[in-house]
Amino acid sequence: MTDRMRSFKMVWVGLVAAAACFAGACSSSQKTAQADYKELYTQHKYAEAYDAALQAQTEGSSVQKEQAALIAGLSAAALQKNAEAEKILRPLLKSGDQTVSGKAGAQLGLIAYEQSRYAEASELLTEAATKLTGDEAARALLYAGDALRAQGRTSEARASYEKAQAQLQNDSTLKVLISDRLAAVSGNQSVGSGQFTVQLGAFSSWQRAQVQADRYRARAQAAGLASPRIVQTANQQGTKVYAVRVGRFTTKGAAETVQKSMGPEAKVTAVSGE
Repeated sequence: MTDRMRSFKMVWVGLVAAAACFAGACSSSQKTAQADYKELYTQHKYAEAYDAALQAQTEGSSVQKEQAALIAGLSAAALQKNAEAEKILRPLLKSGDQTVSGKAGAQLGLIAYEQSRYAEASELLTEAATKLTGDEAARALLYAGDALRAQGRTSEARASYEKAQAQLQNDSTLKVLISDRLAAVSGNQSVGSGQFTVQLGAFSSWQRAQVQADRYRARAQAAGLASPRIVQTANQQGTKVYAVRVGRFTTKGAAETVQKSMGPEAKVTAVSGE
């Protein structure tokens, strides 16, 4: 698993509120345990947060147990323990707490997306967005749109991005990502013309390609280019791949100039499959 994939899976990090006690009276030891696992999670100490949350899950009220289970599941996902994360988080979909259910569903949707289970991912993320608010809902709708787009359901993806834009509140990075997605599905990105392009990688899944495109977005815009685009094509072995490309150029020299500004992963290639 690459760092790029790891960063994608942990988009919900830091979104869980660090309340010391949720409902009813609780002992100081219970307060300390809850504060510990929440603090560990927000500090990105996922292994420790996972262990502490599992321990806290055995004590307290049903509300406290659900909150601990949520942190345990999110921590497991951050540690790449997908099977364990799904086992912990799936029962929380039935929680009466909309925030718990929504965050659990969003993380389950991201896991499904990573594993190319796009139909399941779009359903989970869309449902999660109805239970969350503000930037959290917008983020869920953004990735729901990506999952829909990966299925070829472009009009539904556009609708999901538009809903994400409407929910957005304060996250400036998320605002740019949503705008890029809308431009891509609306055909408003001007990529230039010519027989050469700069390719930033080719991936077996749409999700991995999207992570790479997001990673290079700022660098492409700094070079005066449209955001990287994703093109479904085939590699030399004839296997379907999702290529991440930026720009189209009439000369190889122009493409090579951009290649140098993009970094070592970039390579000049002939435009094909688009």
